[in-house]
Order: sequence, then structure tokens, then C-alpha cells
Amino acid sequence: SQMVEPTYLAVLAALLVVLITSILIFKKLFGAKADTVLLIGLSDSGKTQMFSKLVNSKSNVTSYTSMSENVYDGLLTPSNESLRLIDFPGAERMRKQLSEKWLRKERGSLKQIIAVVDSASINKRARDVAELLYDTLLESNKKIPMVVACNKQDVGLAKAPHVISTLLEKEFSLINQSRAASLQSTDGSNARAVTLTTPDEAFEWNKLPVKIDFIKCCALETDAEDDEKNLVSVREVIGI
Repeated sequence: SQMVEPTYLAVLAALLVVLITSILIFKKLFGAKADTVLLIGLSDSGKTQMFSKLVNSKSNVTSYTSMSENVYDGLLTPSNESLRLIDFPGAERMRKQLSEKWLRKERGSLKQIIAVVDSASINKRARDVAELLYDTLLESNKKIPMVVACNKQDVGLAKAPHVISTLLEKEFSLINQSRAASLQSTDGSNARAVTLTTPDEAFEWNKLPVKIDFIKCCALETDAEDDEKNLVSVREVIGI
């Protein structure tokens, strides 16, 4: 009996270690606090200007193309909740890092994605914008709420949010169809694995399981009284 007791205790200790390790791994994978707001968008969409204004409303920065993230910890909500704000570079060569880091590995920490769009150049860059948003939704497994911030509403040629929404819906439909056709022509796999919605039907935002909102804004904040010329709507959706 003297030999059985130590063996029993050793087995019990080993099981306890396994249980604790499993709990820690589970918490790391599934229990991450969703406290990060991720700003994405093409280069020159106004992301860095928006980031700076959200961090400090009195700041006036000269933005430039960067290959590294801007990070701010401590964006406080009225209830004193602390959020982390990330301005992710818009360069196309950074897309792989966006996907691997934020849309997969760190997805559990994301509270919201804000896609910043240049409303004045959307007609020329609609396909590029659509590709970025499409891949972001697909890689995040359609689980993270997204707000499309239609920036530069102070510019005369700027398109309204509902126009941009319709334009991107059409582009998403084309992407659905082209990717499904490309896949079927190679190995005949199920197209739904690489498309957001059924490619046989026209894409609509309400067919996604995650909510997508379109809002007006201006990162330059040229007029505090005009909702089209400030970041009031962006602050509201973030909750700050």
C-alpha cells in the first residue's frame, strides 16, 4: 500500500497538470478579450489621419505610406473600457500579414473592423477596394462586425454611402463568380469554400452572417457641426 499511494498521487498530479494546461490553451485560443479596433483600407484612403484624430482630436498629421502598424493602447469608452486601435498599412504587399496575424491568429481579439474608403476616388478604385474587403471578410470567417467608413465626404466628387454600398455589392458579385469559375476550372472543388456567398446569385450584404454598416465621415474634421465633415459617426460606432 505504501508503493501504491505515491503512484496514485503521481497519476493525480499528472492529470492535474494536463487539466490546467488544457484550460490555459483553451483560454488563449477562445477566451481572448475582444478589445481591438482594426483600421484597414487602401493607401491614401485616410486611415492614418483618422487614427491620429481618434487618438487626439487636436492632432494634424502629415501621413505617408508606411510598412508598419500604428498602435494605440488606451482608447477609453464612456464606461472606462480600454480599447486598442490599430492602423494597418494599406500596401498590397502587407495583405498576407493582415490575413495571417489579425484575421486568423489574433481574430479573437478583434472587436470591430473599420474599412476606410476614399469616397472621391471609389469609381476608379472600386475593384481594389472590393478585393480588400472581400478577402478580409472571407479570411476572418465572416465573424467580425465591419463598418465601411466612407471618408473624404468634404470633397465635391465624394460618393454617398448608399452609392458606395451598391457599387461594392456589384463588385462582390463579380468576385464571387470569377473565383468560383477559376476553382471549378482547376480541380472542380466546392466553390463555396472560396466565395462569400453562393456565386449563382447576386451578392447582397444582408446575406452575410455578420453586420456591415456604411457611414459618412471626414478624417480631416473640417467642420465640427456637419456630420459629413467630421468623425462623429466613427466615434459612435467604436463607442468612444
